[in-house]
Amino acid sequence: MKKRIAMLLICAVAGASMIACGKKTEPINTDNTQATEQTQPAEDNNESNKEPVSTSAPDITFTSVKAEDYDYFIGSVQCIQVTDDKHPELKAAMDEYFDGIVKTFNSGIEDMNAQAKQQNEEMGDSEDTMKYSQDIKNELIRRDNKVLSFVLNTYTFMGGAHGGGTYTGVNFDVATGKQITLDDLGDAEAIRQTSKQYILDTIANSSEQARGNLYSDDIIDYKQVIEEYFSNGNQPEFYLDNVGITFIFQQYDIAPYAAGTISVTVPYSQYEGLNDRYTPLSDAPYVLKLSNAGIDSRIDFNGDGTLDTISVVNTWEEETDKNYVVLRVNGEELKNESGNGSWYTGYFIHNDEGNFVLLANDGISMDLYDVSNGIKAKGHMDTTLSVKEVTETGITLGEYTYNDNNIEWSNEQQIGFDFK
Repeated sequence: MKKRIAMLLICAVAGASMIACGKKTEPINTDNTQATEQTQPAEDNNESNKEPVSTSAPDITFTSVKAEDYDYFIGSVQCIQVTDDKHPELKAAMDEYFDGIVKTFNSGIEDMNAQAKQQNEEMGDSEDTMKYSQDIKNELIRRDNKVLSFVLNTYTFMGGAHGGGTYTGVNFDVATGKQITLDDLGDAEAIRQTSKQYILDTIANSSEQARGNLYSDDIIDYKQVIEEYFSNGNQPEFYLDNVGITFIFQQYDIAPYAAGTISVTVPYSQYEGLNDRYTPLSDAPYVLKLSNAGIDSRIDFNGDGTLDTISVVNTWEEETDKNYVVLRVNGEELKNESGNGSWYTGYFIHNDEGNFVLLANDGISMDLYDVSNGIKAKGHMDTTLSVKEVTETGITLGEYTYNDNNIEWSNEQQIGFDFK
């Protein structure tokens, strides 16, 4: 009999819960996570709140479990666990949440293994056995004394040219362990309507190249899809970051597979009557990954109430038959030729030194620009390494390889923003 993946056993003993979810890693603190720990008085200023906010951010660790000894299936689940004793409600809620994730994962293994076996038999003799897979990973978005927010990425492969990913935004109240809904943030329907209009306006004002990445024809039109997503009391998946509420449109929703998953962040300042229990401290440092599709991000750089516009567009021009990367900030444009097939990922960094954009061309180079007032080159670095993580204090680089659909990092290096 094949072994089933170990289920999480939720119990009162913290150590037992960690073992159930897999190998324990070092707890995350403010030195190695993208989220910045914030502290403030326990009582929130919003008189409507009955519960006080926490006085500190939770300590967390990533653990994992893996399916083993299946002939036609491979997969794993990455879990997040609270490791301190200051947040018992959050700890219990997180354990329960990931217990459900692992149980759901387990329930599908036998069927996927059987389906893959049948497909291999139908394919006949082959040098390589085709395996189905499912991997569930987490990207930490925000971790402070108010909110623990992350994105659950479920990647499933069941034959074909490639697999597909779905993204789930998850937001927990750090003090109470409650999973945060739009109703907790304020008037949910008003939030939906404000968000929808902001997203449509942002896309409409983005570059022609960015809009060209989206569906816009008689069969599928991105505007209609967005309208439907925010209708009948519904909304796309969302998470709370340090800028605003970010809404996730899944693969194929409003753009082809090649455009990837598209997210748009609506700044907290755009909402009226938003519950400040879940808004971050003003001027807290943070990192925001810019849209891969080139859609504008609008950010209040200097805390003056004015939204600045920023985007990174990868484009090819038919006239010159060349690839370019274009950085746009408040109408100013920097355009550089890029190598054939090169793809730049943009990161906006707000810290005590100012506002910056990192353009990373993985395995080739990185460029840093100061965008506090225009676009000023700050540093360039040729590197064969790829970006693993960007925080408000620096960058983690490394080499990655795929092992059973899992990314494994090696030769990791940490550098600051002072590279020349």
